[in-house]
Amino acid sequence: MLLLSVAGTFAQSSIVPDISEAYVEKLINVAKTNYPRVKYYGDRVATAQNNITRARVSYLDPFTVSYVYQPNTTINLYQSVDSNTGSVNNRQSLFKGAQIGLFFSLGSFLQKPYNVKQSKLELNQATDEQQEYLINLGTNVKKRYYAYLQRLASLKIQSQNAIDADNALKDVRHRFEKGEETFDNYNKARVALAQANETKITAEANLFSAKADLEELLGDKLENIK
Repeated sequence: MLLLSVAGTFAQSSIVPDISEAYVEKLINVAKTNYPRVKYYGDRVATAQNNITRARVSYLDPFTVSYVYQPNTTINLYQSVDSNTGSVNNRQSLFKGAQIGLFFSLGSFLQKPYNVKQSKLELNQATDEQQEYLINLGTNVKKRYYAYLQRLASLKIQSQNAIDADNALKDVRHRFEKGEETFDNYNKARVALAQANETKITAEANLFSAKADLEELLGDKLENIK
C-alpha cells in the first residue's frame, strides 16, 4: 500500500504533461486584448503617428495670407485746415479697394524638417516601448500560469496526503480499540492528520492566489478561456 501511495504521488508531481503551448499562447493573446495597459501603449503609438501627420501639414504654417479692404468713399477723420488759404487738406490713402498680402516666415519654415524628424523618433520610441511591454506581458502570463499549475499539482498531492492520513488514523484507531496499538501511535496518527489537513488548506489558498494573479493579467476568469 505504501508503494502504491508513493507511486501515485510521483505520478502527480510533474506539471509538464499539463502544459499546452497552444493554450499558453491563447492566454497571452487574451491578456493583450483585455489588459488596460496594452491600450495605453497602443494610444501612445497612435498619438505619435498623428504627430507626424501634424508636423507634415504644418509646412504651410510659415505662409500667412492677410486681407485688407479700403473703400473708395470713406469718412476722413484726418483733416486739417490751412490757416493761410482756409482750404481743407485731406490725407488720402495710397491704396484703395481690396489688398491681399502673403507673408513668409523663414525661421518657422526651417524648423519643420526638424519637427518631422523628432515626431518620427517619438513614434519609434513609442513602438519600441509597446513591443517591450508586450514581450514582458507574455512572459508574466507564462510565469503566472506555470505558478498556477504548480499550486494545482501541490494541492493534488496535499489532498492525497490528507486522504492517506485519514485512512491511516482510521486503521490505527481500529487497532487501538482492539488493544493491538498503543495510545502514543494513535495520538501520532491524529496529529499527522491535523497537519495534513492544515497543509491542504494552505495549498488551497496558494492555488486561489495564483489563479487571481493570472486572472489579473487576463482580465477574465480562467474558466471562461477554453
